[in-house]
Amino acid sequence: MDTPDSRADAALKIIQQWQWGFCDPDGNLSLCSMGLDDAVNRLGMEGIPCPQMAVLSLLCRGQLVSRGYFRWQKYQWGEHYQLEGSNEILKPNRWQVLADLIAEERQQLDNHEWPNAHVDLEKLEMTDCPVYEWAFANNRFCTAVCPPETPTNASNYLEEWFSAWDIDFQPRLLANHVEDDAALPTPSYPATSQGGRPPIADWEAAALEIAGRYYRGDFKPNTIADVSRALGSWLGAQDIHPSESVLRTHGKAIFAALQSWEQE
Repeated sequence: MDTPDSRADAALKIIQQWQWGFCDPDGNLSLCSMGLDDAVNRLGMEGIPCPQMAVLSLLCRGQLVSRGYFRWQKYQWGEHYQLEGSNEILKPNRWQVLADLIAEERQQLDNHEWPNAHVDLEKLEMTDCPVYEWAFANNRFCTAVCPPETPTNASNYLEEWFSAWDIDFQPRLLANHVEDDAALPTPSYPATSQGGRPPIADWEAAALEIAGRYYRGDFKPNTIADVSRALGSWLGAQDIHPSESVLRTHGKAIFAALQSWEQE
């Protein structure tokens, strides 16, 4: 069956067959890396459909280890943070944010909604930021995250912006070998199941939380937005920040269920 996971698996088998090193006359092994643009084009030539998404899936899984320059800014819990780096490992969670934003946009389009392409990060003083840019042909990407319908003075309000460029990668086992030889720390990666990446939010638990509040009489929403805000607040306390459209999709279903209970 042709699925995104099967495409990623097929892409990984092809990538592992590429030449990633050579020996000099003395028998010393020299290892190399590859830019995103070259990898995507080579996979496309090998017949992998939508090769840029297959590469992104492998980066999210941690089966490809990427490095690049980056800039990062964040506002959370009333404090500002920022960091820059060069030739740094870009960990899978950074790629996962990009993948989630792309998936959310596609879901909105499938629902015949018009996704927001830009967002204002008021606390970071950044306006009209792209929600994401996946510029694989130029070896770069960026993401901008801001929780929807959350007042800027709320305790769980968050803004985060991340940009990376001049990105190249190696297969994970090769990258680990390089780091062992160089006595560098090996990055840790979250475990992933064979069935694909886990969801970023436990929506079943979130629905039960809202239903429990309703049953106890602690929460009586009048609109879908009321439910969306409650979901965003509960998930935000766990440092999970879905987009406004995703919150609304789940909020709409929960609100409909609550309304049906009212009519029984």
